[in-house]
Amino acid sequence: MYQGKTVDAVLPAAGSGTRFGAGYNKAFVTLGDAPLFVHALRTLCAHPAIDRVFLVMQEKELASLPDLCLYGCDDTVIEFTEGGATRRESVQNAVLRSDADIVLIQDAARPFITFSYIDGCLAALETCRGATVAAPATDTVKIADEKGLVTQTTDRARTWMTQTPQCFDRKTLLRAYDAYDGSYEATDDCMLLEHLGEAIAIVPGSRSNIKVTTPLDLVLAQALLTGKSF
Repeated sequence: MYQGKTVDAVLPAAGSGTRFGAGYNKAFVTLGDAPLFVHALRTLCAHPAIDRVFLVMQEKELASLPDLCLYGCDDTVIEFTEGGATRRESVQNAVLRSDADIVLIQDAARPFITFSYIDGCLAALETCRGATVAAPATDTVKIADEKGLVTQTTDRARTWMTQTPQCFDRKTLLRAYDAYDGSYEATDDCMLLEHLGEAIAIVPGSRSNIKVTTPLDLVLAQALLTGKSF
């Protein structure tokens, strides 16, 4: 609970892992001492403001789950939810089951979530209905058309690379789901609120808050986990 409001976390881990190339859900790839998704899960379980964690997976994968208590996860606060065809649908399935005032969404493939990121997102909801951790862009970002021709260059000083966690007033997020008409690809839940005209607060993150999408990302994550320089 945060300032008298209930908080549920959603951890979508129902992906196919196609881009990773392992032939199975990358959430189960080993990082350090645990499957990839466990690193974020145990941080969420340990945070004092979070009342429940909805772990979203395909039903067929539940039988493969390890004993989460062995990894320091409090299984009394974990609820399992069936994944959907897309990430948006998977998250929505969990949000519909939640009755909390606030929902916090965390990529299962981002193992380096911290208490400070969670605290920052929750604090941002005091003035906005949505917030996201993001890192300032260090590269020049180009926007191209379907032919691969550059149509625009963003202002790097105002360009942020979106990460997670992301945090929302649950009723506003549900309203955004209801308004979604499928005319655009919602690659994160902030986009849904943006289309409602809601302001999204940015909580400064770090380039070390990486998402494991490819095998190279896993190598980088292992180096970060063990403190190796690279």
